[in-house]
Amino acid sequence: MKYIDEFRDAELVRRVLRELRREVTRPWSIMEICGGQTHSFMRHGLDEMIPPEIRLVHGPGCPVCVTPLELIEKAINIASLPNVIFTSYGDMLRVPGSNGDLFRTRAEGADVRVVYSPLDAVRIAREHPERQVVFFAIGFETTAPANAMSVWQARQLGLRNYSI
Repeated sequence: MKYIDEFRDAELVRRVLRELRREVTRPWSIMEICGGQTHSFMRHGLDEMIPPEIRLVHGPGCPVCVTPLELIEKAINIASLPNVIFTSYGDMLRVPGSNGDLFRTRAEGADVRVVYSPLDAVRIAREHPERQVVFFAIGFETTAPANAMSVWQARQLGLRNYSI
């Protein structure tokens, strides 16, 4: 399988490490942004294989990685309410809460929809004025501008059924 088998090829890994050692001529700092990257590095021992001149800095994590359990629980509870269309980025649907996730909540009958932008959620609110549309505004400084823009746009459109 392309891009999977290559990562399991021990000779290829050794060759890449040799090339990396030749390239590193002074200290490097590399930040992993996503918690999945950090877990992969550690699980496969890559942190111990790389040259000592390379320092791994564990980054802030993506919005999925840094969302606290309590917020996941609140999202599931809100999504379960009648007359709610709950919208979210797709990767949030698999994040587990104490008793399930948003996929399970959707399977149990909640109207949970994947959107690619909070502005998609505003469009859904416009199309369904009889229902409350909630966008799961996870994240931090990288997602805040789009989240704020969605609230501004909903207000400009006079929507009273949109919230984040």
